[in-house]
Amino acid sequence: MGTGVDDDIKRDFLQEAGELVQRLSEQLIDLEKTPDDPELLNAVFRAFHTVKGGAGFLELHPLVALCHVTEDVCNGLRSGQVKLDSTMMDCLLQSLDQVQLMLDSVAKDEAPRAAPEDLIDALKTLAACAAGAGIAEKTGVGNRESGIVEKTEMENRESGIVKTASGSDSITEDEFEALLDQLQGKTAAGPTGVVKEIAEPAVTAPVSSGPAKAVPPASTIPDSRFPIPAPAAQPPAETQVRVDTQKLDRMMNLVGELVLVRNRLKSLQQRSSSDPVSRAVAELDFITRSLQGAVMQIRMQPIKRVFSRFPKLARDVARGLGKQIEVELQGEDTDLDKNLVEALADPLVHMVRNSVDHGIELPDVRQRAGKPAAGRLMLAAQQQGDHILITVRDDGAGIDPDRLRQKAVQKGLVDPAAAQQMTPEECLDLIFLPGFSTKEQISDLSGRGVGMDVVRSRIRELNGHVAIESKVGQGTCFRIRVPLTLAILSALMVHAGGRRYALPLSPVRDVFVLDETKVRKLDRWDVVMVRNEPLRLVYLDPWLQAAASDTPRHVAVVTVDEERYGFVVSEVRGREEVVIKPLGASLRGLSGVAGATVMPDGQVALILDLSGLVQAYRQSLVSTQSATPRPSTMDNGHG
Repeated sequence: MGTGVDDDIKRDFLQEAGELVQRLSEQLIDLEKTPDDPELLNAVFRAFHTVKGGAGFLELHPLVALCHVTEDVCNGLRSGQVKLDSTMMDCLLQSLDQVQLMLDSVAKDEAPRAAPEDLIDALKTLAACAAGAGIAEKTGVGNRESGIVEKTEMENRESGIVKTASGSDSITEDEFEALLDQLQGKTAAGPTGVVKEIAEPAVTAPVSSGPAKAVPPASTIPDSRFPIPAPAAQPPAETQVRVDTQKLDRMMNLVGELVLVRNRLKSLQQRSSSDPVSRAVAELDFITRSLQGAVMQIRMQPIKRVFSRFPKLARDVARGLGKQIEVELQGEDTDLDKNLVEALADPLVHMVRNSVDHGIELPDVRQRAGKPAAGRLMLAAQQQGDHILITVRDDGAGIDPDRLRQKAVQKGLVDPAAAQQMTPEECLDLIFLPGFSTKEQISDLSGRGVGMDVVRSRIRELNGHVAIESKVGQGTCFRIRVPLTLAILSALMVHAGGRRYALPLSPVRDVFVLDETKVRKLDRWDVVMVRNEPLRLVYLDPWLQAAASDTPRHVAVVTVDEERYGFVVSEVRGREEVVIKPLGASLRGLSGVAGATVMPDGQVALILDLSGLVQAYRQSLVSTQSATPRPSTMDNGHG
């Protein structure tokens, strides 16, 4: 790479090239379905051509060489001399992968490595076949003279000499582009700003049987082949600007601080009876909410940025396994926070690979079962209130709950007696256990006993949850729910053990006063009947069982991993929007605590991780066998 290259230029190149590569991934998969689409062919050609131009400016020679030979293959497809087949598509997709690897190296300030020689040779062979087919079609013979003629025509075209077929009033797209290049390189602006040609070929007047007419100068005769263009319109004003994501993060942090100040002013205003103060605080509240919404919209990105990589990924995995796959995307325009878009990429990649590897059957197996040879994988996204629901569904073999039960017992992950009492839904949930895998043969794709537990952990870190549904022979469906943003949270403020806590509001379904006389024991859990169904109780206050109190306690009914639990607290104070702050080193990684927030009075309240609390509480029940268990997160004094 050349020295003295401005970092801003390199950054702009990586940004533009990254967007082109992302679109190419979608375009190549679409091209395989519609290989004769001229617009798609031109788009693919232009993308590689644009990347090659930027790479040439930055002197990234391996990237230039790869894009150039790939561009030759695409040019053969555009001319219609060769037809796209699976072998050619494999080469194009491998070329795209190498381009991405080279761009990653450039982003790390490393010199990109040359593409594998066998890939370059394969692309050159495909390009030569396309060129040979084009020569043979134009001349009708494959002799040396026809090749010389074709080469001469190509040299003339590249040098700017544009020729059209005899008697033809139209030119090709390549000829038109060559004409533009000729005009840019061989014209000059006169005093009045009108473009004048330096050299104009002689124009021969057509032969006519009528009386002779004076022939005007050549420079004044309009060429009917090239209509005189209209005056250039004023270019539209720039409506977009690229902003560093760190600046967006800083802006969101400042808005979060403004929300905290707003909450504090609202708290102080309640103590004042002044109408002007109340009106000013109400106006500030309205403006802050509007500003908060506007900044959040700036941070929003379509989930298409994640979804767009999966058609190519699924195809690559399926080709390696000898399977066929069709990928359908729905809700690609659904927006969510940019941090979530980035955080969801790895979990979704693993789920897609698992669906193709474990779920989709081989073509002959599917046909024997009465299914199409090609499996179907659907990824969908939709907004539900302040959450996003992401669905990954396949029509494969499905998951057998009994087989999962047997595997879990064999691996020692579940007690045999407890396994026999599991429902089919609980058996399906076993795949999220660490070290669990049903793959008989380990492959590079999956089956190493890791992955799905990491997926669930990662989703929980995003304050979301993942659920699974499956039917044997019909397929499997994963549902992921995550919040729209990770910066500001709607919370239910509660008191427990003399401390304030924030419960995420979205999973809260109900709040009621606990009647102590109706609490019963069921399988080591304290339960209470709510709407004729048992509700398992989780005590947040570790001292409530030890010290008698005449004050009624409240129960917040929440949904955790598709199951209902009742969190027992001293008091429910109401709803409030809180700004999520990261935990300090002493609390980071503590089960049951997701973050912290600053209250209007300046005090700090912990934001609870409901799923982590349930998991810790369940483990404490099993380990202590106590009738009055306490969550491990509460026993250590952090509360």
